[in-house]
Amino acid sequence: MMALQPPKLSPEAVALVDRLTNNYSSSGALPHEVTTTTGFPSALNSLEPGAVAPQVDAIDVSGQPPIRGLTADGNTTALFEKDWTGLVLVPINTALSKAYTSDVRLMKVEAHPLHDGRVRIWTRVHNIGNDNLPAEIACEFRMGNSQGNSPYFYPLVVPAKSFRDVFFVSPEGSLNAYTVLVRSTEALNSRR
Repeated sequence: MMALQPPKLSPEAVALVDRLTNNYSSSGALPHEVTTTTGFPSALNSLEPGAVAPQVDAIDVSGQPPIRGLTADGNTTALFEKDWTGLVLVPINTALSKAYTSDVRLMKVEAHPLHDGRVRIWTRVHNIGNDNLPAEIACEFRMGNSQGNSPYFYPLVVPAKSFRDVFFVSPEGSLNAYTVLVRSTEALNSRR
């Protein structure tokens, strides 16, 4: 029996991977490296037919996987669209992730190139506090030469001493950079 060949990457996906891993200095993109593992087992359900699945890191997955993904424009999207190429890109410089509250840590960030050239950004938000944390989360995408728009924040409750996995889907276009932002809604309400 012949082994099935993985699907060929679309030209858009090839361009995205090349821009983030090889030509980041000329495009102004943040550098990433390709890895053979993912820390997000829920992502495996979004593999496109025939894509080679990465190995899953040995992690505690007792957290709460996302029900729906978030987009840059305030919409939500189904988690299990079969559009992921199976490639995993990890940012080399983790300074691209920001937390505006000391109660959380962004444990992991991965970029999953999609067949159409967009990217699904996965992040694990860990609440290190002893109380449930009402927060808001956003992902700012910088496309091409644009500076990006003001990010749309989504409500997110992270249980005490636990984590939530969240993903964002980029808009169409040439992604150069992204920033995951988390802010405590308690801190926001106390300033009002």
